[in-house]
Amino acid sequence: MTQGRHNVRGVPVGAGRHISPAEFLLMAGFLVYRAPDAPASARAAARRVLDATFGAAAALGFADSAALETMMAHADRSSRIWALAERATSAVGDTTAFLQVVRSAGVTLEWDA
Repeated sequence: MTQGRHNVRGVPVGAGRHISPAEFLLMAGFLVYRAPDAPASARAAARRVLDATFGAAAALGFADSAALETMMAHADRSSRIWALAERATSAVGDTTAFLQVVRSAGVTLEWDA
């Protein structure tokens, strides 16, 4: 894989659209906690994204994974949840580093295909 391939405007989510790593993390939390009708495979992949991101972020000094996950579980929509998601993904690194964490969780994106 070349560096240029990873130099993206955010996390690709299909149809040429990109979102920030923080948005992607919050979307994973939504799938895990708030989307019971989503396919089990999607919910399992989202759980792996949460676990991998929280693990990587904690290894790099982010200490609020439990608080962020609790807020996700309670469908918190405050500015604090956004700030924590941004801090968690920033701890992991840039978008390229975040995508590596997602892939390490066994999740492939449409862009990878």
